Amino acid sequence: MKPITVIICFLLAIFSINAQNVDLGEQVMVKAKVVDVNTKQPLSIELEFEPTTGRKFVVKSLENSGKFDQLFQSGTEYKVTYTGDNVYREETVFKPMGKAGESYSEITHTFEVKGLAPGVVVETFDVFGANSTDLTSAGKSALKKMKVLMRFNRNASFIFQVNAPTKSLADKRLNTLKDYLGDWRRLLERIEFLSGTSGNSLDIKVDKLKDVFK
Repeated sequence: MKPITVIICFLLAIFSINAQNVDLGEQVMVKAKVVDVNTKQPLSIELEFEPTTGRKFVVKSLENSGKFDQLFQSGTEYKVTYTGDNVYREETVFKPMGKAGESYSEITHTFEVKGLAPGVVVETFDVFGANSTDLTSAGKSALKKMKVLMRFNRNASFIFQVNAPTKSLADKRLNTLKDYLGDWRRLLERIEFLSGTSGNSLDIKVDKLKDVFK
């Protein structure tokens, strides 16, 4: 065998060994638990996991313990959507990491979600400029997000409390908000508007819950 051929074969062998050691195939068993972020009590909900590449899948946490076990690809980022009539539907990102150098490992993780109950604050947005009644571009984007979330969280009605350092400014901001949301149509039936002096934010909290299937 010629020397150049020997060298090529040697390099290919090294490449093959290194390829087998890449972490792309590593798997991690996640022993998970779902709890209410406020009460710390376990919740039974559905969690939809969507990887950056590949098919999404759904798991459900157990009724009494909120637990579930699921096998994931280590280092892969998953978009997680929480769903259920007892939980505020929202999205987050989950990236499980196994132990370095091991093809299989186990880890624990707790998913903290917002259980739906009257009085629970689900969103806090800064939608107005400082000492202003004008909505910011970021504030308009936040309200657009909330509009979508209300369509998914159909069993809940909400309180939109507009805050400002003074009651006078808070009331003016409230009028601005009402005007801006004027085209929300039937969603407005599920909103109670209030003004307050608890800072500068728009606080959105659960008002009432109903069974949407009745």
